[in-house]
Amino acid sequence: METTLGEQIMLLSLDDTTGAAALQPQSEFMISSASVLELALAGRIRLEDGRILVNDPAPLGIPVLDATLAAIAAAKQPEDAQAWIFRLKKEAVEGARQGLLEKGIIREERTRRWGIFPVNRYPEADGTAEEGVRAKLAAAVLEGGEPDDRTAALIALLHGGGLESLVFTDRPDREPIRTRMAELSENHWSEPVMKQLVDSVSAGLAGYAATTVAAVNTGN
Repeated sequence: METTLGEQIMLLSLDDTTGAAALQPQSEFMISSASVLELALAGRIRLEDGRILVNDPAPLGIPVLDATLAAIAAAKQPEDAQAWIFRLKKEAVEGARQGLLEKGIIREERTRRWGIFPVNRYPEADGTAEEGVRAKLAAAVLEGGEPDDRTAALIALLHGGGLESLVFTDRPDREPIRTRMAELSENHWSEPVMKQLVDSVSAGLAGYAATTVAAVNTGN
């Protein structure tokens, strides 16, 4: 079953049994970043002077990606990847969740935290999609295989977000894994536009990290 990059990141972040999300702030940021990379992989957008421009406004038939593309196309002034990633994060996360629900990969459960506060959880309903994603990541990162472009983009997102632990949970020494993921993130791309966008997403993550640290230091 075909899943978007954002759906794959969300799926990896959710506990299969409880449906609780791990590393939620980083995961949500990278889910939003995934929408930008997915549009680039489909040839719909490009970077020019650091700003995202639309090559082709034709919808892909994937609601969350089509909404992102339409928003970029409708902008009065071109903006960089970081601006779009921050602006569309809420919609990207909700779109990924809805996509997984509609495909029957996760299910929604309503419960209460501490028996008081209502919360939604999303345990796995069909493990096939996640197994396929994990197998592709293992083949590229652990076994030295050459990933396809979508898998390489997923690796770049996971590495940029510091989300290696979502995948390689049973590996106490993650330094070789980080090294391999960094190598693929840096060197896989034959098309300059994809390398530029991967770098732009990484810059966006640095901005996110700086904002988070500032908020913690000020007690917000």
